[in-house]
Amino acid sequence: MNRKNIFLSLSLAAVLAAALGLSSCAAAGQRAGETGTGPASAATTAPAQQESGPAASAASSTAAATPGPTSGTPVPATPTASAVAGGKTFTFPDGHLSFSYPSDWSIRTVGSAKNAGKLQGVQAVIADATGNELASIVSSTSASNASGPVARTVLDAAPVPGLKDMDGEQLAFGFAFDSFADQSDFHMSVRKQRDFTPPVSDSGSAYVSFANGGAEAKVLFGSPAFASVDAAKVWMTTEQYSQLKRLLLSLKYS
Repeated sequence: MNRKNIFLSLSLAAVLAAALGLSSCAAAGQRAGETGTGPASAATTAPAQQESGPAASAASSTAAATPGPTSGTPVPATPTASAVAGGKTFTFPDGHLSFSYPSDWSIRTVGSAKNAGKLQGVQAVIADATGNELASIVSSTSASNASGPVARTVLDAAPVPGLKDMDGEQLAFGFAFDSFADQSDFHMSVRKQRDFTPPVSDSGSAYVSFANGGAEAKVLFGSPAFASVDAAKVWMTTEQYSQLKRLLLSLKYS
């Protein structure tokens, strides 16, 4: 082989080696990119736009910190004495209805107890540390007790210690899913205990009666609140759910 042919052979070998090297680099880069788009980076993806309220503010932390619906039915968080300690207490102007809430949450009030001698009601709107309004409690208002047929799935319920309405009925905290006609609805509130005792065929009402007038205590949900009952059960494992449950269970009337 002459010197010219040797030079051409060496040049061709160098070109092939360079091409193989570039191919290896591309393959390695592709795998790194695929790893970057996997579950680890999915948590940084911006969530879909939602309305304000519990489901909206808990969405990103729930997705990252809790198992999906297929992992089994979560156990609702149970309030403890240590978790309640350090909170604040709000009492309505007439001194009857009160409740406790986390120390870094805030309350704004709407309305006045009386106007021209008639019950007008005072509303306390409760917001978390970010200003997201999560719950509403109304006192000293004219109660409305309209109800109708419903198919209710009770997800969680517990009696509010020592709290009874004008008729002497025990009041309870509850989180439930209602189906009626072609509509459905999630609600978390304080009602008559029988409204959360299956089977439930009558919707009942979130308005309850006390000596100073009607009251209503409920969590503020967007519409729709959750995509499914399974999604609602996932939210039930969050700290936000536990805080709202403790708040409603802390209601007292004197």
